[in-house]
Amino acid sequence: MELEQNSDLTLPLFYFDEHLNSRDIESPDLLLHVTLDENLLTQLCQNPAVDSSVAIALTDYRLEALAEQYQSLIKGEHHAQLTLVRGPLLSVMLSAEGDSSFVSPQVDMMPTFDLGDDLEDSEEEG
Repeated sequence: MELEQNSDLTLPLFYFDEHLNSRDIESPDLLLHVTLDENLLTQLCQNPAVDSSVAIALTDYRLEALAEQYQSLIKGEHHAQLTLVRGPLLSVMLSAEGDSSFVSPQVDMMPTFDLGDDLEDSEEEG
């Protein structure tokens, strides 16, 4: 997964219970949408040491319920946190009212940067 500033990141969320391992990865319960602003992207550019992780609390995100039973959850109180581990691999955990938890699978990600190389290349050619 490539991450770019001001792009939207969408991660699937699955209800965390004893049936999680048998769930169809193509059928999440919720989708979490977050815009990658400069601050969040900077935090995601870390690559933690082996056996450590970086937790990033999300304050501005949007939930989309794909299963009818979770529609009311969106209106309630919830908190989301991104977790970054060596790789870098990215996942999200959502805690909601009533001790409900949702998790996403870990995804490979690689931030991309515009270093102005295109401008320099065109000046050299011209």
